[in-house]
Amino acid sequence: MNRQSPGDTQSSPPVLELDQVSFRRRGETSIHMDRFSASVRAGQLIKLGLMRRHDPRDLVSLLIGLHHPHAGTIRYRGRDWLGLNYSRHFRMRSRIGRVFAGSAWVQSLTVRDNIRLAMSHHGVDKTQIKAQLNEWVERLSGSRVPEVRHALRNRPSFVEPSVLQICQFIRAFIHQPKLLIFERPLRYLVDEAQSNLVAAIEDLRSGGTSVLWFTGDGADPEVSFQGAVSHWTLTNDTLCGDDHFREGDSHNQHGGTIA
Repeated sequence: MNRQSPGDTQSSPPVLELDQVSFRRRGETSIHMDRFSASVRAGQLIKLGLMRRHDPRDLVSLLIGLHHPHAGTIRYRGRDWLGLNYSRHFRMRSRIGRVFAGSAWVQSLTVRDNIRLAMSHHGVDKTQIKAQLNEWVERLSGSRVPEVRHALRNRPSFVEPSVLQICQFIRAFIHQPKLLIFERPLRYLVDEAQSNLVAAIEDLRSGGTSVLWFTGDGADPEVSFQGAVSHWTLTNDTLCGDDHFREGDSHNQHGGTIA
């Protein structure tokens, strides 16, 4: 695999492209788009700051083809989400890792079986699942490895929230994603888990993984990334930006203007 600096993305190929996308859902928690165009390139990390009331679930579902825009086109790795070829869409989503703001577990299964189910759906054999699961437990859990291993044997509702959040990260990272999407990811996390998460993200970015990081307005903790960070901004609950983002540190806010 070719490695790159996490900040060196200007010449990288686009992983996710939005072309004049309009999207609107009802409710005060929704995030809208109005003729929004943007590109998310390999290795790029883009932050979107949310108000406390915002729920990014519908927006993320739009980006990964579970909702359809009212206008415009969304392409992931050069292919759109249109048509009825659901097996193609399924294969496309197999390389997207998602960390949900809310609960996204099958409560009747153990945490381990939840993770296995997601991977087996995408054609990963059992031996490979076990090896990758062990690797990511070690990388992301730090001193909490025993707690995480114990959590894997339990149903989600019986797992302490900070440990369950680590398990969410493991599920998102385990299948070598080309795109990672985080919805308020730092809730419940202790400092050690945050540093392990950031280190893993930077490593994946250097291998070409793109990252969308949806965070809060002070209610959620903040972290710093070594690589450059770009920004999308919201105006009146509407996403504003274009594909000419400046890259800089986490304080470099930038948003384009809707045409």
